[in-house]
Amino acid sequence: MLPQDIEELRQLIVNRFVDAEQFELALTRAVQAGVPVDGLLVAEGLMDEDVYFRALSERVGVGFISHAQRVQLLPAISDLPLLQSRFDYIKINAMEGIAICGFGVGPTKLRQEIEALRKSVSISPASQPIRQIFLTTFRAAQARYAEQFRAQLCEKAVNGLYASKPAESAKGGLSYSQIIGLTLLLIAVSFGAFQDFYKAAFVVSCGFAVFFFFVIALRIAAVLQQKSLALLFRAEPSGFKRNDQDLPVYTLLVPLFRETTILKQLVTALEELEYPKAKLDIKLLLEEVDRETIAAVQAMNLPRYFHILIVPDCQPRTKPKALNYGLQFAEGSYLVIYDAEDIPEPDQLRKALSLFARHGTKPKSSRNTAELATVQAKLNFYNPQQNWLTQQFTVEYGSLFDGLLPCYFNLGFPIPLGGTSNHFKRDILEQVGGWDAYNVTEDADLGMRLYRRGYRSAILDSTTYEEACSGFKNWLFQRTRWLKGWMQTYYVHMRTPVQLFRELGLWRFIGFQAIIGGPIFSSLVHPFFVFLLIWQTPYDTLPSGVSDGGLWVLSLFNLGAGYIAAMWLGLVTLRFRNLTGFIASILTLPLYWLLISLASYRALLQLVYAPFRWEKTDHKGRLEKNNQL
Repeated sequence: MLPQDIEELRQLIVNRFVDAEQFELALTRAVQAGVPVDGLLVAEGLMDEDVYFRALSERVGVGFISHAQRVQLLPAISDLPLLQSRFDYIKINAMEGIAICGFGVGPTKLRQEIEALRKSVSISPASQPIRQIFLTTFRAAQARYAEQFRAQLCEKAVNGLYASKPAESAKGGLSYSQIIGLTLLLIAVSFGAFQDFYKAAFVVSCGFAVFFFFVIALRIAAVLQQKSLALLFRAEPSGFKRNDQDLPVYTLLVPLFRETTILKQLVTALEELEYPKAKLDIKLLLEEVDRETIAAVQAMNLPRYFHILIVPDCQPRTKPKALNYGLQFAEGSYLVIYDAEDIPEPDQLRKALSLFARHGTKPKSSRNTAELATVQAKLNFYNPQQNWLTQQFTVEYGSLFDGLLPCYFNLGFPIPLGGTSNHFKRDILEQVGGWDAYNVTEDADLGMRLYRRGYRSAILDSTTYEEACSGFKNWLFQRTRWLKGWMQTYYVHMRTPVQLFRELGLWRFIGFQAIIGGPIFSSLVHPFFVFLLIWQTPYDTLPSGVSDGGLWVLSLFNLGAGYIAAMWLGLVTLRFRNLTGFIASILTLPLYWLLISLASYRALLQLVYAPFRWEKTDHKGRLEKNNQL
């Protein structure tokens, strides 16, 4: 900002918004944070954005159009005004007489820009004289653009990936070759069962057992590597405590749908993030049909770095569609996703930047040296001891985020991202097409697409605390959606298995089958193994014959090894977080697996008749009695 602008801003702001001492302190903080002083004052709630820009327009002798007046007074905005540097932004449309102004554009610079425009227009023979120029804010122009190009923005959010890369979207369902292959397989199995049921069951069970074995092997590997994995992704303190001036603008995308009961908790958690407020770009993504949540958010006195985006009501109504819509308005070079119930650790953004810097841009000579595109924070719960379901959920999440995901990275396997607390480099995210609006587990799919493009994902040593489902119906709906999305991810990437094999190589292709296919097929076959074990045990101590005896041994091994590996990993990762009182939950894990199998068959049915249905998870918020972080 020009020195004369600082002095003019001092005259404009002091005693109108803050006193002289407050202004000088704000100016010092702005220099330290590397942001304009007007942007800092608005972000910290010391100035109202519209009131400030109205005063600025009066100072330079032009009109002003506020955010509330945009529909009546703002003409068509021909392109989306995106901030490349976030600050010092000004764009003047000569024909429309509109100056779109961001923070950091002081009175002197604004006068110079307007005068230069007047002179350039006056010497052009074809130009029309400018009668008056109106100043408006970046936010007002963005909102006007969203209203004008509603259909185009919605179409890109819904079909952006499908239009550019249809083979990578779940919209098309199973490919013709997959349908033919599954049909032939079902015919062969049916014919075999008709000829000899036990032999056919044995062969099918062996096929499923491969995936069950993959799951067991990965859990054992995670246990054996636990000590080294615990230190793998620790951020260096010197990295995330760097000067605020060097920090980039960070966008937070927060999709919300029917979340009125949890809004206060969410806003408080995001306000507590240890990051310069003027460099935060928090987008609350609200569904157009959700009038109750929209009204509740608008009634809150939100800081100015919170930005409300209304997502148009177009199908499918999924979280990834809302994220794609928000991505089109993102201002930060880095971006993170948070869910409504999330409570991230306050230093998480700084830690993520530290990890990006430490494992930053590297030549793509191998998977271990590829560029880091995304960082996944660990997830856990703030209500682990609420009931049996939340205890099982806690064991499961601990095993996944403290054990399996770091193990996948160490083995060079792809990382299926969690649905929240994924930190991205925005340019890479846009390059791969964002999220698939038709995949109801968009996170796992995106992790695979990034991996196939040669990028890496890493696990961050920072935790976001969530709410574990405490009611069975809520849990069943959520788990059904997750498993359905994993099925979608599996069939999308297995549409061309030969190409996938060539891209990944043998070792990583096996990793994909284990990580994505393993949970699907093991949950489907688990009740079948339980049934066979219970059915045959009363009649024979050890059944004879290759088929019936083999089935019994196979069922016993898979169940026994599977339970032991899962319990072992659960105990190790619970100890890592110093969580106690979970022995009963660990011992009743087989019952929990049967519930997961129920959800898997429900997901399989939905995959046929409602593949894109998003069953909402309801949240209650953090209960004080479960306050056990």
